[in-house]
Amino acid sequence: MFDIFAQYWWQLLLLAVGSYFLANVNFAVLFSKLFKKGDVRDYGSGNAGAANMFRVYGLRMGAITFVCDVLKGVLPCVLAKYAIFRHLGWDVATTAGYVAGLFAVVGHIFPVFYKFRGGKGVATAIGVSFSLQPMLSLCLVLPCVVILLVSDRTSIVSLFLSAVEIVWCWVFYSYRYDWQVMYVNVDAFCCLCNTLMFALVIYAHRNNIVRICKGTENRTGIRKALRGKSDKIVGKKAAEDFAATNADSSQSTDK
Repeated sequence: MFDIFAQYWWQLLLLAVGSYFLANVNFAVLFSKLFKKGDVRDYGSGNAGAANMFRVYGLRMGAITFVCDVLKGVLPCVLAKYAIFRHLGWDVATTAGYVAGLFAVVGHIFPVFYKFRGGKGVATAIGVSFSLQPMLSLCLVLPCVVILLVSDRTSIVSLFLSAVEIVWCWVFYSYRYDWQVMYVNVDAFCCLCNTLMFALVIYAHRNNIVRICKGTENRTGIRKALRGKSDKIVGKKAAEDFAATNADSSQSTDK
């Protein structure tokens, strides 16, 4: 299970550190300060991610942030798998890709540069998934879009995606010799990295899970945005009301 890690542990450690610090760059905070002269963490849900950027500043800013966060997952995985570790063989390169992806998500959710207040890791995890599991990722696009349009809640899509990724990875590992079209030579260590990555995404949504169970989860507003009727909540009172809703759920969770 850990043969490759034991042999190349220090190279993988350097890769993990590099991926973590690369993902520390938070585009939601940067773009909100650069283009909107504010901090997105002071509005809406207080989260420094693409969903809150969309909710606070609209579809364009949310989409730009989402794409950049996805690239934070793509870049370290592609460099690790197809450039830095490629000469060591596909097994080593694939393992390196999963290590890079895991720590890219860790860096996005817990960035030391922002006092460990980052996003929820969904977009970055999607970038990792498309880099390492392109066939599975493509198969999940349509179901995720349908769930988003029906529920109008990105948290539900995120939880669905994470659960499927975790389950499918281990199911494939059990039948890896029959289904190689979906994955390429993944071993138990790669599955463990994938599980930890999406488990972190689920953990980052713990307050959302509580609100979903209570029926108080806020809508994203994607359907209104697609009809050109998006409501931005940069206004002080609207932002305070929205933040109060999330704060109440967070306090209940802490108790």
